[in-house]
Amino acid sequence: MPSPSAWPNAKPTSPWAGPDAAPAATIDMRVARIALVSAVSVVMVTSCASGSPTVDGSATTVEPTTTSSSSTSSSIVAPITGDIIVSFPDPASVAAWNNVDDSVMGGVSASTTEWSDGALVFSGRLSTDNNGGFASILGPVDRTIGERSAGATSLAINAVGDGRTYLLQLRAGTSGNDRWISRFTPQLLGDELLSPVVLPISSFEPVDRFLRPTNTSQTLDPATIIQIGVYVLDGQVGEFQLALRSISAVR
Repeated sequence: MPSPSAWPNAKPTSPWAGPDAAPAATIDMRVARIALVSAVSVVMVTSCASGSPTVDGSATTVEPTTTSSSSTSSSIVAPITGDIIVSFPDPASVAAWNNVDDSVMGGVSASTTEWSDGALVFSGRLSTDNNGGFASILGPVDRTIGERSAGATSLAINAVGDGRTYLLQLRAGTSGNDRWISRFTPQLLGDELLSPVVLPISSFEPVDRFLRPTNTSQTLDPATIIQIGVYVLDGQVGEFQLALRSISAVR
């Protein structure tokens, strides 16, 4: 992961910019791989016999189907059929996302958000000093998210991570004040083929505004989702960076 000398004020122009950035040709290939993942998430693929998911807790990372021929191989991401509910086709699509960090309660964590190559880049530095310990981005309130998510059994996240585990928060419910969370760990940039992380709707747990578990027998109805947010917390101090390309509702 890039290590800017003046974090978080330094703003890379790409999720992979910085003194340790990969060569341009390598970056182009990796961006193409992420784009492939995003594309297949909304296209029905009819053959998936050899693909097998691996489950880590509540999140499922879909393994690519691989066929080999002598010293070369071609990989196809296991099929995902769904509607994209969040994407970032241009810089304007990131403008409505807001950073909310622990500075609101006296902490010193800080984050920034910018657009790069079709992705929202959420980066910064997490610190537990002064009783802090979180950084987050919150998308705009948008009731059409629920309309496009109705009937979904899972959410597929197309992202490049830094080895950290992030938390996806959904605001939902008839009042729009219910909150649900599920954790996910995106693949690293160096992986040969990037696969989406699939979070079953059943994996989302109800919490209050402070992310504390609540006692409720309700289950998340994806048709009522009105807002999406992403957090980094859990004592994962230091510089972080997540490039989020899209989230899809999977049926």
